[in-house]
Amino acid sequence: MSTPEEITLGEQTKNNQRVLVVAYVCSPNLGSEAGNAWNWVSHLAELGCPVDLLTTKRFVDDLVPAIKASPGLIKLHVVEAPTTRGLPSQVAVYAGYLLWQTAALRYARSSNLINQADVIHHITWSSLFWGSRFHSERPPLVFGPIGGGQIADFRLGTPMSRGARLKEKSRSAGIRMIRFNPLAVRTARHAELILATNYETLRAVTQLGASSSQLMLDSAPPPALMSTPPAAARQHDHGRVIWIGRMVPIKDPVLAVEAFAELAQRIPGATFDMFGAGSELGRVERRIAELGLRQSVQLHGHVDWATLPAHLDRSRVLLISSLRESASSQMLEALGRGVPIVGINQHGVAAFMPTDCGYLVDIGERAAVTTELAAGLASILDLSDSEWSKVSSRARAAADHMAWPEKAAALVTTFKKLTKPAVR
Repeated sequence: MSTPEEITLGEQTKNNQRVLVVAYVCSPNLGSEAGNAWNWVSHLAELGCPVDLLTTKRFVDDLVPAIKASPGLIKLHVVEAPTTRGLPSQVAVYAGYLLWQTAALRYARSSNLINQADVIHHITWSSLFWGSRFHSERPPLVFGPIGGGQIADFRLGTPMSRGARLKEKSRSAGIRMIRFNPLAVRTARHAELILATNYETLRAVTQLGASSSQLMLDSAPPPALMSTPPAAARQHDHGRVIWIGRMVPIKDPVLAVEAFAELAQRIPGATFDMFGAGSELGRVERRIAELGLRQSVQLHGHVDWATLPAHLDRSRVLLISSLRESASSQMLEALGRGVPIVGINQHGVAAFMPTDCGYLVDIGERAAVTTELAAGLASILDLSDSEWSKVSSRARAAADHMAWPEKAAALVTTFKKLTKPAVR
């Protein structure tokens, strides 16, 4: 392993808690966990928290110019990920993360980062299963927001290959046996605060002995979606339903097609646009053909994310059909553009989607869920423009409260509480 590097950039701002951010992946140019990590870092710095960002070399070329442009103080500390040569690829991915955590902790101790920090915020990877090696240090550890406590409900009968089903069942077994996972147990018991992206993970960390935990989304509506007001109701095509996501078993795109088929029987003029690609595309195409939906369902495949806001602005409702979902970026995108949502009442969607912004159905047998999803879609499509506009306004207002500046400000308040001297 090469010697860790430190790059100091940015300007000093008003004094706040100095935060050591641990982020295995962090990039201003990506979405998902890497993009979320950068948003936490940049917004905390903008609010006056000096940030020591501890990460790998992987996205340094993205980070350096972004840090230079940041109005806050960000110090970039780079620890190279140890080699996992010779290990099977699936094993190497997670072994590399655990080895990097050990190397990063060693560096943080030897470079005095631990002693300088008021708070340690371990952001990525955001998984309960793999925990944090920073759980026993002097500064309080805030871990997350994390998912990982949610499991698939197989009553839904999601079609998938034998291998995919075995993998999902193995994952579920691992979560049910999480109390025997020392990485998760030690982190839960020693972290000062664990942030969870859904109620299932919140319950899991509580059962593991967490002293303090609370709900918090790991992402926010993208600023690009929030920069302009939502489109007016008349610009949204009546009868147009949209689905966005990877076409993989846990997203259950086939269920979305089946729910739309029932909707089409109620509202013959309805149309369905699906955006995404993946292993289930062939199964989706076959189901569309079997249900006679080729004229009303359009498969767009993978598209540039920058084009999605325009599609949301023409859609009347977003359908989320996931078997398992830690949190939902599609939910945030739809709320940001004022589009009502129909989904399943579980995991991140259940925790954060306001009930007056759409329609959630309880998990159960596939036939019942399909019928209820179709009924939810119909209830949104049947709204008049004025009624739909009220739901749209509530959706956008909810997104405003979930934006990065608001989330970062709430976290800074939490940091202050954690570091406030105890009253004797």
